Amino acid sequence: MLAADAVRFAPTFKDVGPGQPLLGCGSCIDRKVCGGLHLRNTGSLLVSCMSYCTCEDTSQCDIVCPRKPEDYVARHREVDGWDLTTIPTARTVELPRLPDWIPLLQGNLLGRRATALDDCLALPLTYALKGRGHATRGRTRQELGESYGVRPRHGWVLSGVQEDPAVERIWPLPDISRIARQLVHAGAIFATSPDFSTILDSPRHDNLHAMKRIAWVWYHMTQGGLCTALHVNGRTDHDFVRWAEFVRLQPAVKAIAFEFLTGTATKQSVDQYCERLADLAAAVGRDLTLVVRGNAEAARALRAAYKQVVFIDSTAYMRSTKRRRAYVNENGKIAYLPVHTSTSREARALLRHNIHTLRLAATESRTPAVPDPQARLDFNALPAQQDADDESPQLALFPQ
Repeated sequence: MLAADAVRFAPTFKDVGPGQPLLGCGSCIDRKVCGGLHLRNTGSLLVSCMSYCTCEDTSQCDIVCPRKPEDYVARHREVDGWDLTTIPTARTVELPRLPDWIPLLQGNLLGRRATALDDCLALPLTYALKGRGHATRGRTRQELGESYGVRPRHGWVLSGVQEDPAVERIWPLPDISRIARQLVHAGAIFATSPDFSTILDSPRHDNLHAMKRIAWVWYHMTQGGLCTALHVNGRTDHDFVRWAEFVRLQPAVKAIAFEFLTGTATKQSVDQYCERLADLAAAVGRDLTLVVRGNAEAARALRAAYKQVVFIDSTAYMRSTKRRRAYVNENGKIAYLPVHTSTSREARALLRHNIHTLRLAATESRTPAVPDPQARLDFNALPAQQDADDESPQLALFPQ
């Protein structure tokens, strides 16, 4: 990875799509699967993706990098190479009916007594697990209810978008399919595969390793009978071309997932990734559901490209933890008022109210804005000349 003082140049290191790749990409043996990096003019700072490697002691680095030959070979073998097509065809699992907006919980506000709160509730994926290492298992239905104080009437939705330490907990698990079966038995009806990071300032080999791990975990979760959305993480246009090919070859992919929370949160990145996601849907050529985290406007913009767009939102829970009550202000926007809760019953009522208010704001059809009649006026044109009889002052061509 680059030195800390180079992080300020991060926007320069984002792939810009078509164009001439970096000079060093031409001789890379992984060019075909990688597609090359296309960056803004970085001068001599970056010659290839290996220019990101600045480690003085490679033994202290956990990035997948060819400059650590033994470790590189081992990481390459553990995922069966970078090619996504080496993953077997997964079993088909029926896609459940999902609402367009699902609240995400990240803790317990309500005590150990589980109460029905909503049709579908989401949890971060690892929050539904218990134990460590090889002893890791899925929580039971009772444990989920006691741990979070609620029970969904329809079922749990598990989100694989988490911080890196939590996400990395999934990969070493010895039997992901078994854990997926346990989660189904506990009431999970849907999940998104873990979002292994495609780090911006790292050799592309680390990105390719992360993408292959995403595909493998999706496969094993699906094999366990848990309908799982494939998280299509990537850095370049070519990454999304590869994901589209993978989805075409895997009929079991009924849904894909994406997040706009971290490196994809800027306006430029949102527009770029919305275009990539729309192109992916068109290239696959069949109906897909898209699950989005982090940007409601992006979710709305992608509705035309997908059969359904599901937005998973933690705002209702987070505002409730801060004891803020949602309301719609005079401008039609969501705002919050501070409130006091002294009992779990009041906290439950607050959370239920915030979920209801935010759902309406996210899913109600928006009334088209009434066009401003003055917006159509041409202020550069001279006004028509009229006389006192409301007729043009010019002489008539033909006598009356």
